[in-house]
Amino acid sequence: MALPFLVVLNGVPIRVGGVALHLDQLAACLLLVPLGASALVGARRLRADSTVWWLGALLVANIVASVFNSPARSYSLLQCVNLASVWVIYLLVLNFVERDDLERFFHRCLWAALAASVIGITAYLLNVAGVPVGGAEVSESAAERLTNAYGAYGTMVEPNIFGSFSAAYLVISVVLLAAAVRVISAPRDVRLLRWVAAATAAGLVFSFTRAAWLGALVGLGLFVALSRRMLGIKIRLRGVFVSLGVAVAAAAVLWVLPGSAGDLFRFKVDNLVNIASPTAFLRLVSYGIALQQTADHPVVGYGTFSFAALTLQGADFQRFDNWHNLWIGNYLLLALHDTGVIGLVLWTALIAGILVRGFRAVRRLRAVDSGLTARTLALAVGIATLLVPFLATTGFTLGYTWLLIGLLGAHCRAASV
Repeated sequence: MALPFLVVLNGVPIRVGGVALHLDQLAACLLLVPLGASALVGARRLRADSTVWWLGALLVANIVASVFNSPARSYSLLQCVNLASVWVIYLLVLNFVERDDLERFFHRCLWAALAASVIGITAYLLNVAGVPVGGAEVSESAAERLTNAYGAYGTMVEPNIFGSFSAAYLVISVVLLAAAVRVISAPRDVRLLRWVAAATAAGLVFSFTRAAWLGALVGLGLFVALSRRMLGIKIRLRGVFVSLGVAVAAAAVLWVLPGSAGDLFRFKVDNLVNIASPTAFLRLVSYGIALQQTADHPVVGYGTFSFAALTLQGADFQRFDNWHNLWIGNYLLLALHDTGVIGLVLWTALIAGILVRGFRAVRRLRAVDSGLTARTLALAVGIATLLVPFLATTGFTLGYTWLLIGLLGAHCRAASV
């Protein structure tokens, strides 16, 4: 039950001997012990669905590519362990969160999203006011010369990740608010959803992340397209307008704000889908380099997170300054580069399977439990929302993504019972 709060601390690692340890990954590894023990003694049946098997196949593909092709084999294999410790969060949620616990666990996720958003917003406002508390990048060099990602990030890795997180929870809360009259009876639940929608809307704006803005629009559009067919309800916007008004107000303030922050915001809005903008162009250059490298091992790939080692010509790449900036911020291209066509096919099947199972569960639950149906649809649409910003900065290596996917998996399991 603490995992929803631990996954939002991905930007606050514990450093031990030069290694950054994340609390959610440590907790996940510890929770494997009772899960495995209870399965061995027969006290619990270990649950595994198609997502678990796809993740297992992807892990094998990463290990094989790293062993045979990575120029930094030890580093790549260590990153395979890192990925496994994140992906196992899905298995844990699938097995530990029973049907009776789904609503309580989901509320924990909402409270964690609210807390993370408030921290990010507060950090941004304090830093802009001249109080250097961290949790936001507001330097003039970031705003004017794009040396770093500008915006709020709070306890998360960077503004792009914070923006993606905010977009997903904004869509989830708005979906449930739009169906609130039909499926949510407790006034305190409606209030919590409104607070989450308002906080994540403001956090999304202050993240200055165009891809996350587009992701939120795509997610909300997908919900509008599916709501009547999936839920059989007419969307009720009265409870939604107040929450989304926060995003409009924050955007209006930034639009008229003088100085570098206002200039950057207006630039990003004006260039919302402009692939020739400076930041988009830099990404395209790195993607071109990655594709050139992929041509050498198109079937199996170069190994897990091998892009930096290949670009800097050697396994000693970690001694170079800013080598962390050498990464592939696109989950599809990352899969192709690291695990080849095999990994890309596995990854595509994994994502498609997650969404298809989610929407099928919505259809099965529709006549059984309206509240569970709405939550399942909200989670499926929220996860689909992440697919857009993760084309510019992948968060599939972070725990909060797999917590949401695991919660959707638990809802799908409840639908099949």
